[in-house]
Amino acid sequence: MSGATYATGWFVVAISEELATGEVLSLQYFGQKLVLFRGESGEATVLDAHCPHLGADLGVGGTVVGDSIRCPFHAWRFGADGGCVEIPYCISGKIPPRARVRAWTVSEKNGLVFVWHDTFGRAPSYEIPPIAEHGDPAWTPWTMSLMTIRTAPREIIENVADRAHFPRVHSTEIDSFENAFEGHLGIQRASGTAYPRAGGSDKFKLTATYHGPAYQVTEMESFLPNRLINAHTPIDETTLHLRFGVMLKKMASEEKMARYANGYRDNLQIGFAEDVQIWENKAWRDRPMLCDGDGAIGALRRWYRQFYLPPAAEEHPG
Repeated sequence: MSGATYATGWFVVAISEELATGEVLSLQYFGQKLVLFRGESGEATVLDAHCPHLGADLGVGGTVVGDSIRCPFHAWRFGADGGCVEIPYCISGKIPPRARVRAWTVSEKNGLVFVWHDTFGRAPSYEIPPIAEHGDPAWTPWTMSLMTIRTAPREIIENVADRAHFPRVHSTEIDSFENAFEGHLGIQRASGTAYPRAGGSDKFKLTATYHGPAYQVTEMESFLPNRLINAHTPIDETTLHLRFGVMLKKMASEEKMARYANGYRDNLQIGFAEDVQIWENKAWRDRPMLCDGDGAIGALRRWYRQFYLPPAAEEHPG
């Protein structure tokens, strides 16, 4: 991989319901500290965490004032654009023009808070589409989980094309499997039969789409029609957060649907745990020894490379 250490794209940094109006969350992503807060307007804001004054962490003891955050150390206050809007003890009242922190581009969609990351400072080149079923009373809300995994994002991405691992790692029999790579979209279409660890079987047909390098939405028809999300965000160069969740079409009582959703979430967690055992102990092969049953791993890697390219290389990503 050449170019940036971290990919260009939208990354999930929180679940919307984790952040009420007036609340502050301390985050660590992309090898640095960030602060997330929700102002009185309801908008979520992400800033670099360390105050430019004497370096206090705005996410540890910082408080929301209107749509700004106040530093816990000397009460300097920063607006949603990162600029300092108040220094309460400044004698002249003049705020130094360089008194600001970086403000990240934020998008809140589908019950998730995203930030746009680009090492080279470019504006977003695509948007996160809405999930039609999110908020629909005919569907359950998200049932979510979070895992911390010692691996690189590229290992997770490889599952998009790695047909051969499903029966061997996950006890899932695959009947059909294909990939397509279209601009910033990486698509997997598959059908087969899953055999959950708790017993039974579940025939499925799915389309799983990565929107950029780190956020996947799966539309699945199975025992219960469902929508899955899978979003990974690097904490640093060796560790990441994996958020995943399920939303089910309501086909029974609220109590039963809650049990079904928890069951689906738990099965997802078991499945990812099976992957984690591999991811955390494998060696990356730049030039893997492949056979004709390995599928579109090469095409996937070429598609994924675009999210690391510097501006001069964008026109000639091959």
